[in-house]
Amino acid sequence: MKKVWIDTDPGIDDTYAIAMLLADADIEIVGISSVFGNVTVEKTTYNAKVLMEAAGLDKLPLARGTNLPLHVALDTSPFVHGANGLGDMPLPEVHMSECAVRAPQAIIDVIQKFPHEITLLPIGPLTNIAMAYLIEPSIVDLVKEVVIMGGAVHCPGNITPAAEANFFHDPHAAQLVMSAGWNVVLAGLDVCDKGRIPQALLEQIGNGKSLLAPYMKGALPFFRHFLELFAMKDEASLPDTMAAAYLLKPELFTVESTPLYVETEGACMGQSLAVPRGKWYEDPGSQARYSADAHLGMVDVLVDVDVAKFLNLMEDVLV
Repeated sequence: MKKVWIDTDPGIDDTYAIAMLLADADIEIVGISSVFGNVTVEKTTYNAKVLMEAAGLDKLPLARGTNLPLHVALDTSPFVHGANGLGDMPLPEVHMSECAVRAPQAIIDVIQKFPHEITLLPIGPLTNIAMAYLIEPSIVDLVKEVVIMGGAVHCPGNITPAAEANFFHDPHAAQLVMSAGWNVVLAGLDVCDKGRIPQALLEQIGNGKSLLAPYMKGALPFFRHFLELFAMKDEASLPDTMAAAYLLKPELFTVESTPLYVETEGACMGQSLAVPRGKWYEDPGSQARYSADAHLGMVDVLVDVDVAKFLNLMEDVLV
């Protein structure tokens, strides 16, 4: 049984990812935290409550996360996910309460309560995870692994030519998390863009067995309209589902371990850059050191997926 804490900014693809985990008996969701990203933290927290109540998770802890990134201005993506974060579909009133502590402390608490058992699943900006690490660095040695949807290591970004959205929204947090020293698995755009889901399967999922099916179905039309700008008319890329799929069936993926650095400034802010030699300057005889050399983190990057088996997994757990 995998104990999973989900850190999320729901979000349309977040909804699919949470639904996938709900459907697997080997996954125990131990709590959820919200973070800004797709929309503001007020809206992502509300959406998390909607999804948790619909899924029968309203007795689990829900910890409200950070309002702002560490050092850059707040930027959200309502043009992708709708003004309310769930495709502007009508949402019900919610009644569940929130944790007494905010997300960084709640994350620290759960890791300390279950040492070496917790998998963190951040599928939004990494601000809560970075703040938890800054408050209590010892969690690095106590967490089992950190499986992240974020980054674009060997491919273009999706919010700028260089950067994937979660890393762009808080690049300083992403760099802190990459270099902290824990076991990091990165489900970035390298693999997420390969697992596009056909329209026929999306329709089956929207009418399927998941308790979250009404929200997947209701939010998808807005997202599909956005994807049509990129010539995705009969399929959809739902990046967060790749991180969830890795938790369910890691054998579907090809993994490349590489030192990684996240750019925190300039036109390439948020870029996730592989540094294969483990040092910035390529001349093997040079003793030159750059500031980035001290901040590299070894990361397991998902670079390929068995698409047929991924789609079979989606069908098995959601239809």
